[in-house]
Amino acid sequence: MNSALWHLGQKDLTESELLAKLRVKTDNEEWITDTIEKLRDFGYLKSDKQFAEQFAERSFFGEYGSEYIRDKLKKKGIEEALIDDAIHKVKAQLNIDEQTMLNERINNYYQEFTMSKEKLITTLQKRGFSYAQVNQAIKQHACGEQLKTNLEIKAEKADLEKEVLKYVRKGKGLTVIRQELRQRKIDITELDALVERLINSEQLDFYSSCLEQLSKKSYDLSVHNERSKAYAMLSRKGFSSDEIRFAMDELTQ
Repeated sequence: MNSALWHLGQKDLTESELLAKLRVKTDNEEWITDTIEKLRDFGYLKSDKQFAEQFAERSFFGEYGSEYIRDKLKKKGIEEALIDDAIHKVKAQLNIDEQTMLNERINNYYQEFTMSKEKLITTLQKRGFSYAQVNQAIKQHACGEQLKTNLEIKAEKADLEKEVLKYVRKGKGLTVIRQELRQRKIDITELDALVERLINSEQLDFYSSCLEQLSKKSYDLSVHNERSKAYAMLSRKGFSSDEIRFAMDELTQ
């Protein structure tokens, strides 16, 4: 009993949590059962139903969603049916609308967004709101359209010239480079002009690059089937037909 009262004095515990702590203290189930019954009679130990309802009420007031409540109460050993009943009961009694709650929270806490969309979604999901609820809250926010993904934030910081030359060093042709940059949300408006400038300054030569990639392979270009495989490989790397023909002609001379 002393151990039980000490634990309950530290914080509210469910019956399951208190049982676990008492079983560390003793393996005498008769003592444990007697202690639990006396605590219930004294009103010191809440039923799981009471505990769940009070926890749900505090959580909703703290602007936490149902999934947060459900997760925490499960970890405390409360049955799912009791948890669901508590959530539904408290929502009905307090007239809780989780979407409205989340909308108000996001509007009050984030006048503007200084984090990525992924981080915001994760933060709000940890508070027990679903992905759909979070997306809806973002859409209704005045600055919702300005919220950027991690990819978009990185894209804004990218140096187009450095990115192009990096892909060239990896043996990529212009077609693949364009696709990769577009997928990474990097602005390619100036790509063609940049490529022309790099070619004119002899920093870039896709013909030589194509030849280098083909030279690394051991295709027998005198055999039609092998030649087709070589063409397909270079095409996948993003080189043009002219560049591929040049490379093949150079190696078959």
